[in-house]
Amino acid sequence: MGTNSKNRFIGWALIIFAVALLIISGLLIGAPSEPATRAYTTETNESQVSPDDEVVSYNNLSAAGQDVFDQALRADGITTVNQAPPDFDYPDDTMDYTYVEKNGTIYTIGTGSNPCWICAFVEPLGIVAGLAGVILLVLGVSRRRNGDADATED
Repeated sequence: MGTNSKNRFIGWALIIFAVALLIISGLLIGAPSEPATRAYTTETNESQVSPDDEVVSYNNLSAAGQDVFDQALRADGITTVNQAPPDFDYPDDTMDYTYVEKNGTIYTIGTGSNPCWICAFVEPLGIVAGLAGVILLVLGVSRRRNGDADATED
């Protein structure tokens, strides 16, 4: 009888661990696999803009560029945006600055990206965790069923 209760305990432990792995797998598979694009906007004094600097009109930005600009304008500080329109540059580990004029006010929009060195491993790790979870779930259910079957034979 000690072996049967041990099999049932191990079965439950495997099932619980398998469920945890499946949850982790779901979180990892849904994780972003691309670098995060950052943007922020600040109002700029016209005296800070030299005549040689290009000032882009808000109306000349693409719809996606206007969306990124507006998201950055609404944010308090640096925000992560879901798109990277070609209106702006997105260098790694630094920011690129563009002057944008909207409604008579000149703004500086800073854009950049955070390189993601481990992003290439996130998806495969999620898949491996999911497969391990399925295998452990099958083993756990098998242990539980075999433990229960052995208990009825006595």
